[in-house]
Amino acid sequence: MQKPLIVGLQGRVAALDVHTGEVLWHNELPGSGSSSVALAVTEDWVFASASAARVFCLNRQTGAVVWSAKTTGLGRATILTDLEEEKVFVGKSGRVDCFSMAYGESEWTKDLSKLGKKSMALGLADNVVQADQ
Repeated sequence: MQKPLIVGLQGRVAALDVHTGEVLWHNELPGSGSSSVALAVTEDWVFASASAARVFCLNRQTGAVVWSAKTTGLGRATILTDLEEEKVFVGKSGRVDCFSMAYGESEWTKDLSKLGKKSMALGLADNVVQADQ
């Protein structure tokens, strides 16, 4: 089965069939805010965060919420995944949160707001997510 195209917009995530454009599922990301949505997509999961202090892990095929967790920052998110270490990093408002990919458990948080509070880029070797304005 072809993996769907994932689209994030105004506090929602949708999956489209890559051949027809048909909407396969959509998720309202409850309590997440209604602004732009940051996404990180793996073979099995969709990680999404809008303006509220939450990050969601969705099943890529069904859109069902696997887990959600509170972030320490608000506003536009940047999300980066590390498949080897099974970690998800979420950057918001000068704060970086690290979660376990499988269960959404918070592993650590770092407040970098003294260095800057606007959008941020996150990067690992061969895996970079640029800041979005």
